[in-house]
Amino acid sequence: MFDRSPFRTGGSLGSRVSSFMERHHRRVQMSRNKLYLYRLSRATSLVHQRPPLMNTKAQSGFDVLHEDARIFLERTNANVRLLLNLSKIKRTRGTIDIDEGSPLVPKSALPQMRHRLDLVERHNLLLGRRLLRIHERGAAQRKRSSRQSPTSSIRCPSVMTNRSTLGESEVFDKYIGWDLDMPVGNFELMRLLRPRIVLHFGLMDGRPLGQVVVQLYTEAAPLVVLQFVRTCLAQRSHEFAVRRIFPRLWLEGYLLSSCKNSGGEASSLSYRDPMEFDTRVVSHARYGCVLSCAKEFCVHGFPGGAINFTISFKPLPVAMGQRVGFGRVIRGDKVIVAMEAHGTKNGKISRPLLITHCEML
Repeated sequence: MFDRSPFRTGGSLGSRVSSFMERHHRRVQMSRNKLYLYRLSRATSLVHQRPPLMNTKAQSGFDVLHEDARIFLERTNANVRLLLNLSKIKRTRGTIDIDEGSPLVPKSALPQMRHRLDLVERHNLLLGRRLLRIHERGAAQRKRSSRQSPTSSIRCPSVMTNRSTLGESEVFDKYIGWDLDMPVGNFELMRLLRPRIVLHFGLMDGRPLGQVVVQLYTEAAPLVVLQFVRTCLAQRSHEFAVRRIFPRLWLEGYLLSSCKNSGGEASSLSYRDPMEFDTRVVSHARYGCVLSCAKEFCVHGFPGGAINFTISFKPLPVAMGQRVGFGRVIRGDKVIVAMEAHGTKNGKISRPLLITHCEML
């Protein structure tokens, strides 16, 4: 057996062994690093790194566009066929067969002509019945009038008042006891209580609009009617003034210088004082184109002595009891309606109007 005791071991041998071991470990470490780097260089990923394959045709929608174009063409063809069928139905008045068949054969117009003749005959029968009723009603009225007043055979052409019943009415009852010489004849009564005046309207530039015939009612407002008659007898058209026009309501005007008579002297009648009036003479709810004034002006007097009057464009039921109607347009209502277009909602006149001439019938 080998004995180590005769050999000496010192520090130098131990240091050699340790350095040898270190170098060995270093070589082993380097070989391991090389092996690691080699393995790392040859390592492959388990995840698929290539980009996915995409269908360009599907993503761009080429197939969908083709399908949409096909559907659009089919819908357009269907609409065209529908329009053609509708036009064919209109031409043939409903008698149509969708399938193309034999061409239409023109029919005879005799049935349609017979139908028209039947309609004409039916209308003639209805007209004859109406005429018979009118004749019967007229005969009954003539019999009734002959029984009531056989002496009053003269009729007034006015649609406003009957001369025969004017003298028998209660208009004159309120004047009993006054020292007044009332006319006896019906013609004079008509001239007194139903005067007619003519007003000629025109534009400021001289173009005429037309004339209007107004039937006045003396018992409604005697002083106002009297001033209208005086002004028209003297033909003082410059005293009239059209101030405001409210569409669908009325035309507002003034009768200026009404406190003077035709001779230029001051009149004893004052329009600033209360005056006689009657609101039941003219019905605002029944007639349009009614001359009227406010009731408070008749109660308290007209301010400034100028008569403020209006001409309505249509029946005004709300004016019943609030305004005094003393006249009505019996001819020339189209002229009044034409003047309605010259007004605004606040009453301002777009084109100035005036009364160019006035006279008495």
